[in-house]
Amino acid sequence: MHLEHFRRHTTLTLPLDAGVNILYGRNGVGKTNILEAAYLACLTKSFIGANDTECLQFGATHFEVKADMQSDLGVRSSVRVYFSNEEGKHVFINRSELEQFSKIVGEYPCIALSPYDLALVQGAPQERRRFLDNTISQTNRAYLENLLTYKRALTQRNKLLAEIKLHAYPKAEQLEILEVWTEQFVQLAASIIQQRIKFSKEFSGYLKAAYQKFASFSEEPSLCYDTEVNEASENLVKDNIVVGLHLKLKQLQSEEFRRGQTLLGPHRDDLDFLVDGKSLKHYASQGQHKTFIVCLKLAQHAYIAERLNEVPIFLLDDVFSELDRERASDLIEILKPLGQSLITTTERKAFTGVSQIDVGYITRKLQ
Repeated sequence: MHLEHFRRHTTLTLPLDAGVNILYGRNGVGKTNILEAAYLACLTKSFIGANDTECLQFGATHFEVKADMQSDLGVRSSVRVYFSNEEGKHVFINRSELEQFSKIVGEYPCIALSPYDLALVQGAPQERRRFLDNTISQTNRAYLENLLTYKRALTQRNKLLAEIKLHAYPKAEQLEILEVWTEQFVQLAASIIQQRIKFSKEFSGYLKAAYQKFASFSEEPSLCYDTEVNEASENLVKDNIVVGLHLKLKQLQSEEFRRGQTLLGPHRDDLDFLVDGKSLKHYASQGQHKTFIVCLKLAQHAYIAERLNEVPIFLLDDVFSELDRERASDLIEILKPLGQSLITTTERKAFTGVSQIDVGYITRKLQ
């Protein structure tokens, strides 16, 4: 992997092992930046939610990330991500530019685990929806396309509702247009809800299997998709979900007119994490939260690998600070057969069978 003017790295070329790579060094040497660049090469965005301008080194006019990839079948390819404030972001695979960034999703599956992921269990519903969408999109192209189209339909529907809000009552023409947008919105929403519920049912098994990898974890984890459409929770028949959405939207129509926004749909749903049948958010300790997140990401890795027949790259930022020595050793042994992983930490570790890279030493050599 090669970086230019990305975050604190003016230039950095980093050869990585196909197995476990531990990137160590004091705080501030740019370890997390390397993981962020790897995620950018796989999914064209930062795993910590930073925008492209924030990734640009101070005073630089552009940044560039290059990564050589090899699939489990041995197929080699190269990815280049270029950004400047003047030209925007451009992504190339084997020197051919992508017209849509979404086309890269699923090509190079990637999972990141960082301290920011505490927001998954402690933060707002949008964090858990992002987890749902990220996982399903990497394994299901139709879901990703529906999600992107849904967001456009939602924007148009909200724009029309905002216009209706400005008047004492909606015009006939506005109601006709609203009906058209609502029908498209409902069909897309039903497909997304259907897939999310299906995922939640399937994923619980992967989550339980991840917990069982740690001898010291005895809890029983599960997850449940939380939607206001009652018909969705009972079965996975799309037509029934469509009927439920239409019925609920009719009940909410006057309130939507009053508030000028769509008040129902997958953009407002949530994912409930449970341990031993109790809500993780309300009843679990801080330690249980951290345990759940580690296992959630291991389950995500297994889920994606099984469906794509391609092992995802695993990025783990500062994970050892969240685990005691026994669980850290367990995690390394779990990761060894799981393909390539990059782990950041502040000091060299006494693990065997892993590659350890002193990031501070490399960056000092380049200065």
